[in-house]
Amino acid sequence: MSKYPVAVGLTPNHQPDLAAEASALATSAATHVEHARTAQRLTQKYAASMVNNGALSLALTARLWDPAVWSESMQLTAAVGQRLHQQGLNWRQGCTLLLEDYGQLRQANTMSKLVEKQCNLSMQLGQLLSGQATDFLGLLENIDVDYGYWASQKTSAPLAAA
Repeated sequence: MSKYPVAVGLTPNHQPDLAAEASALATSAATHVEHARTAQRLTQKYAASMVNNGALSLALTARLWDPAVWSESMQLTAAVGQRLHQQGLNWRQGCTLLLEDYGQLRQANTMSKLVEKQCNLSMQLGQLLSGQATDFLGLLENIDVDYGYWASQKTSAPLAAA
C-alpha cells in the first residue's frame, strides 16, 4: 500500500486497492486532527503559564525595592542575554558555512552534481533554520519555567523588615 493518495507503479496492469487508499486517507486526516489538538493543548498550556507568570510579576511589585530581587532579576536577564548572544553566533557561523558551500556550486562539472549540491545546500539551510527555531523556542520555554520558579520563590518568602 502506498502512503500517497494516488497509486503510482511501474507496471500498467497494477490495479490500486481503493479501500486501502481510502483507509490511508482517513488515517491521514485523523493524524492531522491529532496534530491540531496537540498544538492547541500546547498553546493553552503556554498561555496558562504566561498568565501565572503575569500574576507572579504583579505580586513581585511588593518587593520592587528589594536589592536581592533586583540583583537576581539582573542575573536572569544576563543569562538570557548570553543565550541569545550564543544563538546569534551559531546563526552567523551557520550562514558563513552556507555561503562557503554556495561558492562551491560552480565547481560542479555535471548537471547531476549541480542539482545534488543545490539540494544539499537547501537541506543545510533547512537544518539551520530548524535548529535556530528549536533553540529559540527552547530558550523561551526555559525563561518561562525559570522565571516562574524564581518569582514563586520570591513571592512566597516573607518580606524583610525595613
